[in-house]
Parts: sequence; structure tokens; C-alpha cells
Amino acid sequence: MITNERQYKITKAKLNEFANAIKSFEIHEADQRLGSSILAKAEFDALQSIHDELSDQVKEYEALKSGAVTIFKAKSINDLPLLLISARIAKGLSQRELAEALNWKEQQIQRYESDRYATANLKRLEEVASILALDISGIAEFRTDQSHDEEANPAIQWDLFPIKEMYLRRWFDDFGFDGSLSAAIEQKKELAIAYVQSAMPRRQAAFLRHKARFGTEMDVYALWAWQCRITLLIKNDVLPTKFSRTSLSDDWFKALVRLSQYDDGPLRARDALKEIGIHLVIEPHLPKTYLDGAAFLLLDGRPVIGMTIRYDRLDNFWFVLLHELVHVRDHLRKGKLESIFDDLESEPDELEQTTDQLAGDILIPDEIWETALPRYLCTKESVIDFAREIGLHPSIVAGRIRKDADNYVILSDLVGQRMVRKQFAEVQF
Repeated sequence: MITNERQYKITKAKLNEFANAIKSFEIHEADQRLGSSILAKAEFDALQSIHDELSDQVKEYEALKSGAVTIFKAKSINDLPLLLISARIAKGLSQRELAEALNWKEQQIQRYESDRYATANLKRLEEVASILALDISGIAEFRTDQSHDEEANPAIQWDLFPIKEMYLRRWFDDFGFDGSLSAAIEQKKELAIAYVQSAMPRRQAAFLRHKARFGTEMDVYALWAWQCRITLLIKNDVLPTKFSRTSLSDDWFKALVRLSQYDDGPLRARDALKEIGIHLVIEPHLPKTYLDGAAFLLLDGRPVIGMTIRYDRLDNFWFVLLHELVHVRDHLRKGKLESIFDDLESEPDELEQTTDQLAGDILIPDEIWETALPRYLCTKESVIDFAREIGLHPSIVAGRIRKDADNYVILSDLVGQRMVRKQFAEVQF
């Protein structure tokens, strides 16, 4: 953990060094140098791992310095030292300023924070907590302000939530609100606060660990409302098993993709995800979110995939689903990156490019696609025959051809138009 500006500058410099090393890394050159592709891949993975760890530390320090984080949680007394350091940074106090407030020497604070307060007795901890306005009588929750509600956070503009759209979709029915639209707009701040708190009472810290892929200006409050909706829809759902990343094996992915052969493939896919502890929820996107799908973790670490079916086509459904599943498998980690939102029409960064490639390769492996006849013939008959041969729905093959050719006019009768939304009859599109 970064505790002061000097460490921050050093860590940023190291982060840039590793970023440059990754950018210039040549896997084939490393393979020849080390005499093993496995060792070359391991060397690259090591560089990436260190880069990610440094990046997380920088982002954490910047988030604390910005004052955006105001609530800190502890599962046990062992978490208290890190909370004291985090609270100091969040309150904008340097180590010297905290020492002056305590009438201590700066070196004392530096020593305490360097060893995570291991040498500090309870009285010392209480003194530091008091200066930082932390109540350590209830170890389960700490706040850097004296308020106990989200409304006190000036960074959140509750008036910007899309209350009208939320009301028209009847999202407030479960809260017992039966007033008119004008009444909802009049009480929009109270409704927004209640809605968010019921869905994700400890949202702020997690929100700092999110990533969004968007090509146009995005309404962050509409996005937040949509995520809350997804969370509330599954709040009481109990899945048959606890999720483990080992469930997302190559064999499992192959079996999942084969479900596309069936007319009700999307419903079968939802059931397959349930069986390994992943929620799949369909909810249309809100205006100004341009959203295809999202993958995020609930407070207890359970993964959720939300899909909007923005385009009612089977090829789109399967690609978006696989894209989000790759995010769940490879990118979501509690305490690091906890939410990813995707507009798959937008320009992808390096992580999203890799995810697109992996999703496409899971649907149709590259070694099969290289010699596939429909790739070159682009005829309806060749698409159907090839799809039958490899056990997929023709829409996936047609979608791959259209994407590779950047031509979304060809084979339009094979991509499964209007065959997804009707399967989710409970959803109001």
C-alpha cells in the first residue's frame, strides 16, 4: 500500500517502466532466448502481474486522495491498521500533519505505518482513530465523516438519476411507492437514495474498481441505476452451488456453446450458468448507456452477468455472453476490478481486444476457422453445413463472417433476428 507522496511518485515511475516493458515485449524473441514458449509466457505473465499490482496501488492511493471514498469496512481487528492509513489519506492529511495533530514526531507515524501499526498499543491506536474521527467501538464499520447516510456525500448528484424512466419501468413498485410520476419527480432524491441503498449499501468503494467500454458520452447515473436494478432482481435468488473459476474450463465452454444449436439455447445457457453459480439477468439498457452487457461482483463475491439484448439477434446474444464470461474468468477480482460495462460497438482498448479475441475463439476456434469453407464462400448453404458440422447455430457462423468482413448486410437471414427477446417473456423490452 502507498502511504505518502514519495512512495506514490516512485510507484508511478515503476509502473511506467513495467508498462513500457510489456509494450515492447516480444514473445517470439523471449521464446528463442529462453528456449521455451512456456517460460516466455511465464515471463510475460510475471511482468503483467507486477504491472497490475502497481496499478492497483496507484489507483487506490489516487482514489483515497480524491476524497471519493468515505466509508471503510473491517471484517476483523486485523484490518484496523490499513483503515487508519486509508482514513488519513482520505482526509487529506500527510504523515507530518497527522503527527503534529497528535504531538508526535513524524518519524513515529512513518514507523507505525511502515509496519502496519504492529508495534502500536491499543491506546496509540485509539489516539490515531480519534484524530481521524473513526469510531473503533464498532469494528464492523468506519466512516471518515460523522454522517451515516449516502446523502452526505457531495460527490453524488442524486438529482441526476433517471427517475422518470425508472418510474415508467415500475422499478419503484417493490418499495411500496404508488404515487404519480410528478410525485416521483418531486421526491427523486429520496427515491434515488433508497433505491441505491437497497441494492448496494456499500457501493462507493466498489465503484472505484470498475471499468467501462464506451464510445459515446455515457450517463453514469443511468448506468448505476441499471446495475442496481440487476442486483435487486437477483437479491433473493439462491443458486445451487458456489462459484469457482475452475468451473469455467475449456470443456465447460465447449458444452455451453453447443447449446446454441437449440431453439431455446439462450434459456439453456442461463440454466448452465446457474449450475456453476453465475447469475445471468436480462434487463434492457437505459437511455444514454449504450450498453450491451456487464459483468460484476456482488458484495459477497458472487459473479453476475447482465445483458440488455440491445440487438435482438442470436449471434449478438452468444458473442456478448461469451465476452462477459471471459471477463468473469480472467478479470474480475474482489478488491481490484469488480465491475465491467461494455458497449461492444465502441473502440476496444487492449484488454477489450483480448477479450473479444478470446470470446470469438471460444465460439469458433481459430484453427478451425482458418480452413472453414463459409469464410471464403459466404453462402447460406456453406454456413448451415459448417454450423451443423461443428455443432453450432448458423447465426454464430454468419455473425463471424459479417464481423470479419465488416459487412452487416450479408447473411442477415441467418443471424437469428428477433429470436432472443421472445425467449425472456418476463422482461419488458
